[in-house]
Amino acid sequence: MSRVTPMILMPLLAVFLGHVVVAAENTAENTAENLGQPLLQFDGEHADPKTLVAETHRASLMARERSLRKTIARNSVWPSGAWGETLWSLAALQLNEKVDLANTRLLKRAKDYIALNRGDVETSEFKPEGATETPWAYFAVTDYVRILYLFHSQSPHSPGRLKPETEAAMKEALWWWVKADSKLALATPDHLLVLLGTENHDLTRRPNHYLVASLLKDDPAFRDRRFDDGHTATEHAAAYQTFFREWPRKRAMTGLWIEMGSNTYQKYSWPALFNLHELAPDPVVRKQFGLLLDLAFIEEAQISVRGRRGGGRSRADDSSNSFESYKNLLYASDDRPAGSSHSKVVETSRYQLPPAAILLDQRVFTATDPFAIRNRVPGELETHGQDGETQQIASDSRLVNYAWCTPHYLLGSTLQNPKLEYAGISRQKRWCGLLLDAPAAATVGSIGVVIEKTRGGRPQHSFWSMQHENVLLLQRIARSKEGGSYSTGEIRIKFASPGLELLDKQGWIFASNGKMFAGVKFLDGGHQWDEARSVASPAKFTGPDDTSRILLHAGDVSVHESFAHFQSSLLSNPLKVATDQVDYHFGERRQHVEMFRYDVSNRDAFKLPLINSKPIDLTPKAVYQSPYLNMDSPSEQVTVTVGPVRRILKFASRQ
Repeated sequence: MSRVTPMILMPLLAVFLGHVVVAAENTAENTAENLGQPLLQFDGEHADPKTLVAETHRASLMARERSLRKTIARNSVWPSGAWGETLWSLAALQLNEKVDLANTRLLKRAKDYIALNRGDVETSEFKPEGATETPWAYFAVTDYVRILYLFHSQSPHSPGRLKPETEAAMKEALWWWVKADSKLALATPDHLLVLLGTENHDLTRRPNHYLVASLLKDDPAFRDRRFDDGHTATEHAAAYQTFFREWPRKRAMTGLWIEMGSNTYQKYSWPALFNLHELAPDPVVRKQFGLLLDLAFIEEAQISVRGRRGGGRSRADDSSNSFESYKNLLYASDDRPAGSSHSKVVETSRYQLPPAAILLDQRVFTATDPFAIRNRVPGELETHGQDGETQQIASDSRLVNYAWCTPHYLLGSTLQNPKLEYAGISRQKRWCGLLLDAPAAATVGSIGVVIEKTRGGRPQHSFWSMQHENVLLLQRIARSKEGGSYSTGEIRIKFASPGLELLDKQGWIFASNGKMFAGVKFLDGGHQWDEARSVASPAKFTGPDDTSRILLHAGDVSVHESFAHFQSSLLSNPLKVATDQVDYHFGERRQHVEMFRYDVSNRDAFKLPLINSKPIDLTPKAVYQSPYLNMDSPSEQVTVTVGPVRRILKFASRQ
């Protein structure tokens, strides 16, 4: 990978920096000058981490400006309607070009929305499927609020790019929304793990409640008005300030995300973090969200392969994740697409990746020596709100994101107890499997789960899995209203990597790309292939009550001298498959895993899997555990160790 730094870089950067937000509270650990000697091996030409980090930061700003200019080069917008016009207007105002057209578009839509509300016309609830009347659609409200914060007349960033009439109309439009949608009762410390709908919906709403209330409280036209819950903007802003001072700490201590690695929803959730880091009026909130962004990007990088996230994921599949191109605006890798389709927050931000994330992204695939990532993640459901909208996530969720990383593959899954109740967004369309390099096709390959969908909505609670190092076992969950699956047909395994050698042998499917090896065995009746010979399905699927099991065993040339040796090793491993138990021994150290069938009709009798005769630990003391990220509960400090980078991310205690 190369990074282009043309002769015009510095003057162009100077122009661009005049257009972007100044990041808050940069730390010494977040600069290239604080790096020592390299201790990692890197892909490509970079042997000096200082140079790599500095080049990445410079190239990132260039990538963001290129993307903005591509947006405003055409006056047509995508997505169509209010959403696209909001994104286009943010890009234009950021670059200080086509300002009159941006003001005209923003003013018209704001006035139309105000007229609807003043005329007592019933408008839809603030949900994606019914937010067509708003000047921003639904998910673009974060960009809309960013426009107002960056360019209003008293802004500390780029004041005055909004005309007075446009600014007043945007405030009025946001007032009509926030007064109805914001509830002071949901901004208290005991609601830190309460979600308003899904996680991405929550991050679309409450951060903007805070920012809008904070702006309106200082405007004489709005500061004395009362929200629908009877409180003023001043009261709302004060409550949310306390709430968001603590929110990043709480998320850091519980393992970050519920919609972990979602193909669809990461791109909707993360922009709120940037806004709170850069725009929040309170410096403590800005600092806390800066730390959270650093932690989140480091965590994302350590479990990713060339930008593709591995490990256990929710609301996900094996296809590319649109958030990858958002991330690459920051990494600025020449061989990966960069841009943000549904938000321009990242493109208009000046936040820079911490050196640890950059070094992890550029390490040799994926590790020089095998290691495990074992992170606790939120997801277990504590309670449903009486209003039917909110749900409380447990602060000590029994859920672990696990990955085994080697020089040639990353195998990951979610460790869980299937008899527990997890939030729908946590157990929805879970993905697990193996990522492998496919350099000839300039892509990342995968061998992983595919869930057949049988009815409306995403598949729910379709299977449960356990993993120890390079061996993964999963079981399909039978259909049931209580503790069972929903919208789930067959559980299949997809082999999605160019150039894979595939071989059927003694009930196993063996796969190799020359350096990575995998063995897949359907344990209850064998398998069958689709016509393309890329997806394997159970040969004897029995319908909604099916509880068939699958074994995936990975290896590579660092352990096995050849593909043939890997095959003979697996075929000689002791494997016992009984009706209610799978017993498997493997590896030079004779590892032993035992998996017990989950019977949805007899949930209380379920036994957790055993690893070397000990029950799997779903509540480890460590919230993060890997060579790179470590934190024990209930600590507030995350230790980052990546080559020459040594850093402590210390989240402040309650303010």
